[in-house]
Formats: sequence, structure tokens, C-alpha cells
Amino acid sequence: MTSTEPHPPLFVRPLGSVEHNPTALKLILGAKLRELRLRAGLDPAAVDSRLGFSRSKTSRMELGRHGCKAVDAQALLRLYGVHDEQAVEEFLRLAAQSRRQDWWSTYHDVLPEFLAPLVALEGAAAIIRAYEPFYMPGLLQTPAYARAVIESGPARLMPHEVRRRMDLRHERQRQLDQPDAPRLWAVLDESVLLRRVGGPLVMREQLEFLAAMMARSHVTVQIAPLDVTAAVGVGTGVTYLRFALTDLKDAVYIEHLTDSTFSQKPHMVEQYRDMMDRLGACALTPKETLALVRERIAAY
Repeated sequence: MTSTEPHPPLFVRPLGSVEHNPTALKLILGAKLRELRLRAGLDPAAVDSRLGFSRSKTSRMELGRHGCKAVDAQALLRLYGVHDEQAVEEFLRLAAQSRRQDWWSTYHDVLPEFLAPLVALEGAAAIIRAYEPFYMPGLLQTPAYARAVIESGPARLMPHEVRRRMDLRHERQRQLDQPDAPRLWAVLDESVLLRRVGGPLVMREQLEFLAAMMARSHVTVQIAPLDVTAAVGVGTGVTYLRFALTDLKDAVYIEHLTDSTFSQKPHMVEQYRDMMDRLGACALTPKETLALVRERIAAY
């Protein structure tokens, strides 16, 4: 493509609420820069050298790990043959947005590093699919249940730290109240209903809250009987994020005791998506699940 030919739009659809998610924007801009670089036939080292960047700076920006300053964005777009003023202006505007602080940055003191990728991107997802083998999903926990789960963790927390983590969980839940809220589809191991977290009163309140959330059109909950989860072979919590924007690759978050794995590698994402599909197909239907939840409520 010559400099005199019109450049195709950089972003083919409105980004919507994603524009307010700096982490998601970094990934989108990074993917776009990589696409433009490949189209220009350059490798990252060559770009670093020609623009006087530090080693691997181009790669870090493309991976969304490094914010893109205006001066860097302009230099990259020129190098890649993007001269359309409107396209450049749009890119610079989004680059500035991506350098803002994420809403969750104020909770850096209590947000474990391994949880940050999930918290950063779940609000930008179109669909959140979760499998939980031990506890209610964080997005569906009552304050009392959340407190019991947080206090039972491996770390010894001060009272103010517990409160801060509860506040963070509440802020995450508020995303489900937004007009453009993601669809939440959760599959719970049957043992989650049987495990008395926090005692009978806490569990009854939690189950009543779960039943109320299931009445929302964008929340689907299924219970996987014990023989189902044994057959599928899932041993840990998994969250799968599906994005409406083609510039954002789907992601999986696999939780461990003291850390996690967050990946957007296609082969890993596909493997866990298949697992989630098999679980959903074998689990109780939402209607059957609601009946079982009400049975458990009556038992308290």
C-alpha cells in the first residue's frame, strides 16, 4: 500500500464500554500495532532499531504490557504507512485512554498479582463462563459469604484487609448491574451447595441471593452433579472470557491455591472452552438447578 492510497479503518466497529477499560485498550492497540507491523513486513527488532526504542519495547507494546505514548504511536503509524489523519487521531485518542488508571488500581494493596488479569478484563467481556468446584463464584457472593471465604484463605489478614477485599469483590459485582453487563454463565460443583461456608444463616442468605440472581436474564447458573464433575475431570476453578470485539482474543483464567494461570493462547483457550461446553451439557438445566437451590434453602 502506497502512502497515497487510503488506509482502511484501524478499528472496524465501535468499541463501546471497552474504551473505559485501559487494560483492554492496551491489548487492542497492541494487537493492531502487531497487525500493522506484519503488513509492513518488519520484525520487532527492526522497529526498535529504526525508531531508537529500547530493546523489546515494540514487543511489550504489542503484548499490551506497555502503554503507548503519543510520540511513540505517531512514529509507529508513520513507519507502518498510516497517514490518514482521522485514523491517526483515533489511535492517539485511544492510546491516551489506555494510559489512564484502571478502576481496580485503587485496590492494589489487597489485589493479588495473580488475580489482576481477571479483574482487569472481566468487565470488558461479552460472556463470562465460570466453573467453581469449592465456592460460589466471586461475582455471585453475598458480603457475609465473601467474608467467610476471604477469612478462610491461606493468608492471615488484618480486619481492614478483609474489608478491602470485600469492597473489591463488591465493585466487581457491580459490573453485572450495568446496562451493557456481560452475560454470566456459571457451572457449580454440587458440593458448593452442600458446603456450609460461614454457617447455616450465611448459607441460607447466599442461596436466596443466588436464586434471585438467576432470575436475571443475563445470569445463567447450572449445578454439575458429583458424578459429572468426576467424569469430566475438572480439579480447579476456571473462568473463560469471551469478547465481542475481534481485536480482543478470548482468555482463560485457571485458579490455583496461591497463584493462577492467565492465557490467551488459542490452543489452551480452546481446550478449556471444550471442557466448559462438556460441563454445561452434562450439568442440570437452569430450571433443575433453581429447584435444587430452593430445596437447599428449605433445608436450612
